[in-house]
Amino acid sequence: MRHLMLLPAILMLGGPACAQTAPGGTATGNLTVDGRPIPLKFAYIVDVDDQEGAGLPLAGPTRYLVFVLTDRALPAGSVTNRNAPYGERKSPAELFAPAVKSPADEVRGMVLKLEPNLRKVFQASLLYPGADSTFTVSSTDYPDQLTDLKREGEHLSGTAVLAEPQDTYFKKGPKRYQYRVSFRAPVVQEPPVTQKWEGQEALDSPPVQAIRQYLDAAKKGDAAGLRRLTAKSHQAYLDKPETLKFLKQADASKLATQVKRVVVRGDLATVLIVSAQPSLSQVSMRLVKEDGGWKLYWP
Repeated sequence: MRHLMLLPAILMLGGPACAQTAPGGTATGNLTVDGRPIPLKFAYIVDVDDQEGAGLPLAGPTRYLVFVLTDRALPAGSVTNRNAPYGERKSPAELFAPAVKSPADEVRGMVLKLEPNLRKVFQASLLYPGADSTFTVSSTDYPDQLTDLKREGEHLSGTAVLAEPQDTYFKKGPKRYQYRVSFRAPVVQEPPVTQKWEGQEALDSPPVQAIRQYLDAAKKGDAAGLRRLTAKSHQAYLDKPETLKFLKQADASKLATQVKRVVVRGDLATVLIVSAQPSLSQVSMRLVKEDGGWKLYWP
């Protein structure tokens, strides 16, 4: 059975929010939802090189393309990294309880992820305002197809097709959908990796040292210390008493065994944390270089 996952994808790298128009392309065709056609007019493509997760137990493909096809234009901050079209979200709190709505919350369309070497879609997500889905295990067998792909310089064109109507599995919202959309758009590269640490170098790196200080402040209930180490965009989360209570449970001693890799792309750092207990899990903690130091996008 095919299970559709509603974006945002959990804990993927986010980029800075920006009101600038995205370097998008055009789309022609319809997304048909419960028998009603919705013209899709805009296309965005991101080329992802997942050096953050490469080789880790829960990693997907290292190289893949993200295709976003929508009924309205999106700002650059939403569609210029692997978390497109929710590129401005950087932490679990922003994903599950965003303080500010993303422009993608109002669009209708599709997000497809393609492993180029296999020419196979490995994830498909329906964008629809107000829709709500259960979290399910995603099938690896998707009927979604990206056909007639052709590269011309920095642009990629092709056709996205779901030939037969499929169930959405939404708890509320539309029940069935299909689409056929032709597109042409520039392929956007994520910011290049500027630093990468593993092993002891990762533990000694400035981003992990900032996380240690943050977790120590959380354990002590030091609200001022937490604010000093929190990104400006995340300060509002510290106003919630339940957040401070949650953070008090932090245990910085586990970083020594759980930190696997630190990857820096310009002013953004991602710390990969893998835990085997009580079950295998992988978390990405994001930081931004702000006011001369590393600040956390957390919780």
